[in-house]
Amino acid sequence: MARISKRRAAMRNDVMDDMDWIPVEIDNDEQLTLLSAVCQVVEVVKNSHNDPRIYEAAARPIAYIKDLLCLTEKQVVAYAIVMDMYYDNQISTFDIARCLDVTPLKAMTFRADLEELCRRNYLVENFDEDATDKSYSVTKEAIASLQQDCAICYRNSTVESAEDWFSALNKIVSARCNRRIDYETLCMRVEDLIKQNDKLPMIKRWKSKEGRLSTEEKMLFFWVCCMVVCSGYETMVPDNFRKLYGDLAVYRTQRKALALGTNGLIKNGLLRIARSGEQRTKDSYELTPWVVNVMLGELELETATSSTQDIIDHTSITAKQLYYNEKEKVAIDQLAALLQPARFEEVRNELINQGFRKGFACLFHGAPGTGKTETVLQLARATGRNLMQVNISDIKSMWVGESEKNIKAIFTRYRRLVDESEVAPILLFNEADAIIGKRLENVQRSVDKMENSMQNIILEEIEKLDGILIATTNLTCNMDPAFERRFLYKIEFEKPTVQVKSAIWQTMLAGLSDEDAAVLASKYDFSGGQIENIARKSVVSKIITGEDFTLNSLIGHCDTEAMDKYGSNRRRIGF
Repeated sequence: MARISKRRAAMRNDVMDDMDWIPVEIDNDEQLTLLSAVCQVVEVVKNSHNDPRIYEAAARPIAYIKDLLCLTEKQVVAYAIVMDMYYDNQISTFDIARCLDVTPLKAMTFRADLEELCRRNYLVENFDEDATDKSYSVTKEAIASLQQDCAICYRNSTVESAEDWFSALNKIVSARCNRRIDYETLCMRVEDLIKQNDKLPMIKRWKSKEGRLSTEEKMLFFWVCCMVVCSGYETMVPDNFRKLYGDLAVYRTQRKALALGTNGLIKNGLLRIARSGEQRTKDSYELTPWVVNVMLGELELETATSSTQDIIDHTSITAKQLYYNEKEKVAIDQLAALLQPARFEEVRNELINQGFRKGFACLFHGAPGTGKTETVLQLARATGRNLMQVNISDIKSMWVGESEKNIKAIFTRYRRLVDESEVAPILLFNEADAIIGKRLENVQRSVDKMENSMQNIILEEIEKLDGILIATTNLTCNMDPAFERRFLYKIEFEKPTVQVKSAIWQTMLAGLSDEDAAVLASKYDFSGGQIENIARKSVVSKIITGEDFTLNSLIGHCDTEAMDKYGSNRRRIGF
């Protein structure tokens, strides 16, 4: 009971103190400036216990500051108090508590107002992970505005380009790396930078992929982007972003989600496991081609993701003996002669002199397994040309508008490669069925409009091509006539004749007799790719059993390869 009485007595004393507070009278006739207004506000609020009557007592100077600096009344009070202590580089809520003569807990209600003053560049936060309370310093700009009696310029993070945007981001990230700001401030400033520049094409593209990413995932993404753009990183390991998060548990959660592939950045196609050639490197990550080539396309980044991952060096291509039917051989030999560097430049210059297009677009069409792609590889090897291979499935996107950007980014990259290369590389559109089909008329669906738009872009790019484009396709019956006109060379790859198939059999299987090769070639209408499959199976069988192939064993492999085509009486599996 005694303890309760003491508490009530203390509460009664607090009330009496509030009632006893008498507002300080100020000179309402004084010509106000920002400096004099701050002095008057401080005079009123000092030792006031934050009494609500301070806003009435200092109504005139508060209104002056409020209108000039576009602050709320409470922010004006916080501003006046901290400006009165401008000399101190460690201003905290404890200082506000002492000025107002209130408890530190009550002074913490000003925390949000101090954060807003930081946004406006009146204050800058001093970061100390070990401190129990945040501290602030008054900025030079705030002092200058006070002396000059003018409003401080709002910290405007609006920029003109992606380069400027990343320059601003790099300053924020550097402040976090150097422990000058905490994680919450980092998030606040990055979000501000995004919001204030939402008209930038780069930010619009980011918004299309953002989805439901968490704040932690967003910060990680832009952290990685900053490392790539500003520091030249190509890959990132989890240790690289340990300094990002203030909480070790958050870092561990994000690291685990990346390893499991459940992180939103991986699900949304923004990050992927880093690749070395075709190998995936454990616990190492990189930006996806979409981010590098589309979202950040205007920056023209030279990373492993953008510049080498899909570039095949001609010296790395293994030589293979290919067999063609007579008509194919004539056409391919002619194309190979054209692509020899010296002859190519001669022909190209003559075309330019006569006012013709200087680029060469070729179409390889025919059944699967007839050697279309392998022919491109062998042409590249024989003519000393590197190969830029485009996977059509990577280009097409579920997000309307992105596929068009992907296409443009590919041709932009290819032009840059042509400019940088002594010998023009080959641009290979493998399995291009999906992008050279007939354009639709009177389309209504967004997907159909996207398809047409992609095709129009490709047609335009072929018209102004300065290099060599080869497209392969299994289907030509549905090809748009506009594409047909733009391909200078159109080579059909037919199923090999019996004579050609016999030669392929003997090339693939050393030691196969002429008679056995003839039997297999006559019995099975296989493509070169299918014959290669059977040859590989025979090698595997020899390793496992120790027995060399026989005609009967090869026939067994052939029947398996042929599936239902040569085994129609076989029992069906499934429904």
